[in-house]
Amino acid sequence: MIYRDSTPRGFLCSTRSLPMSVIVCFVVSLISFSCSRQQEEAMTGAAYPQPRYPRYLVNPDSDDLLSAARFAVRQPTGRSPLGKMQSGQVVHVLIQWGQDMQVWEAVRQAWAEKDVEAQAIGVWEVMGITKEEYDKRMEPNIVYGNEAWKEAGVFLRRDYKQFFPEDIQKQFGDPIVDFQIIDPYLIAYLDKHPEVQNIYAGNGGGVFFVRWLGEKHADKFQGNWIFYRSVDLLSKAAEFPADVWNLVDEKTLRPIPFVSEVTFQDPEGTNLEWAVTPEQAQFWSKSAGNSNHIYIYPSPLHSTFQEGGVLAAHANHTGIFPTMTVNLDRYGAIERIEGGGRVAEMFNILLNNPAFHDVQFPNSPAPGYWFFRQDGFATNPKFLRSIPALIEGEPFLPNASERNRAGIQHLAFAYDSVDPEDLSYAKQRGIPLGEGQHNFHMHVYFPTARWKLRDTGEWITISEKGYVTMFDDPEVRALAARYGGPDLLFRYEWNPSIPGVNVGGEYEKDFAQDPWNWIMAEWEQIQAGTYEYFVEDYSLDNPVAALDAGRP
Repeated sequence: MIYRDSTPRGFLCSTRSLPMSVIVCFVVSLISFSCSRQQEEAMTGAAYPQPRYPRYLVNPDSDDLLSAARFAVRQPTGRSPLGKMQSGQVVHVLIQWGQDMQVWEAVRQAWAEKDVEAQAIGVWEVMGITKEEYDKRMEPNIVYGNEAWKEAGVFLRRDYKQFFPEDIQKQFGDPIVDFQIIDPYLIAYLDKHPEVQNIYAGNGGGVFFVRWLGEKHADKFQGNWIFYRSVDLLSKAAEFPADVWNLVDEKTLRPIPFVSEVTFQDPEGTNLEWAVTPEQAQFWSKSAGNSNHIYIYPSPLHSTFQEGGVLAAHANHTGIFPTMTVNLDRYGAIERIEGGGRVAEMFNILLNNPAFHDVQFPNSPAPGYWFFRQDGFATNPKFLRSIPALIEGEPFLPNASERNRAGIQHLAFAYDSVDPEDLSYAKQRGIPLGEGQHNFHMHVYFPTARWKLRDTGEWITISEKGYVTMFDDPEVRALAARYGGPDLLFRYEWNPSIPGVNVGGEYEKDFAQDPWNWIMAEWEQIQAGTYEYFVEDYSLDNPVAALDAGRP
């Protein structure tokens, strides 16, 4: 496990011989101390974090790409752990439409400095067509950030697109998306090219690459490739030290086996509360996610909702849409959807599709397919929303980058099970089911998540208004001090502005009906240099050497 070596050995040695209750109290005391500032702000009604955007990413200098790439190829953690490659190895990267070749060249050169040979493989090569043929097919099928409704048909497209009416299937278009490439194209390519032993591909969904590549090729997949534009490489996300990142994740998740209740709120309207039995807490603990995609609430199908719940958001992995509110029953099944524009329209089409009616999985606590399911919480404060990707479009998920920023929770829906009985039942009915099965993402930016510990009855705060409270933990900050100032290391580089939440105005009147227009107006200010909330550039103390020294 990554976490084993990244946790300070002194802490492990000092607690290994102690009774579990003492360990829990020690963990709680650290977390409580770390959360004191945020809890005090909450009690005094302090505002949500101000908007911000890095001034250094406005018209970024391509000369800085190589310096940033040197961080990227040393980062062994996260969704794109390029630092897993070591001297003497050969690595292949699957690139697709929209790749800035200057960005690729910077990463290739940085790998070469580490004696790692990197080669790019175009999607068109994997598909056995020319680049001209590929570009011609892609141009009318690019997905843009104001087309968030298309996520319903392009995310796991082979699973869900078939359930839409034919005219809507045509409206989704025919983009060549990550998951379509894997089977059969990438598998066939790897069969023919045994020299490809390490590959990075796709901007998300690593679990699908591993699952669909199968036993023969799964171990070749090393992670996602997220560096398409200069903003992706220059955002400082790869600069976040791996040992600090791992410690934040590990210590955040450590109390889960002892949690008895969970609350989760966000100012746009999300309001959830669970009760968790000891057995359910153990189940949650054993499937707590991976780096920058951890689970800070239990699976709704393996816990008990307190009187249902409400989810509300205006963004998904594809783009921006009018605020959608989803009301849940006490099992997490969808009762009704309000707002949401075309995203809600797509959702209701699947909710009302006969294929999903009268479904009762053998291990489900209630009838139905469309349940709220567990999904990822991020812990790297340096990621940000890529507005260029929203405007210029991408083959697949233009808004996927923002869900990687610390404190953002992305939510999703589907029945969540890999139980053999459930899988057999789904196969008989012809409906999708399996590891990672989900659709209809919702992003929340400023969540507050709290856990109640069963033994002590004490409440601890995991996220306070979008702030990852473990960034204030004394042990975490002591480790972060190796890289310079912890305040800079844990500084969020981007926060969205939302009227009625962290800027003036009224949420319903000024934002909820047309968030895209608000975001585009803000982008104009950023590009013009008139934005009120810029943050300035910074550098840490010898960060490249420190990142190498801190390898887990």
